[in-house]
Amino acid sequence: MEHKKTLEDLNKQSLEKIDEYLRSKSNLKEEDHEKINQAKHKWQHSWAEFMDILMYLETLEI
Repeated sequence: MEHKKTLEDLNKQSLEKIDEYLRSKSNLKEEDHEKINQAKHKWQHSWAEFMDILMYLETLEI
């Protein structure tokens, strides 16, 4: 399960870097912020699905 922890850390770091980037771009329109938030939501949804698949594969010991 160590690899799961590593992947979770990478995901967390990626999200933190995205947030940091957004804070540095103060001239973004509200529409742009909305699109970015939608993309982050999709990212998190995909991430959750990915982790579910990994957990399933671990149960199969593949």
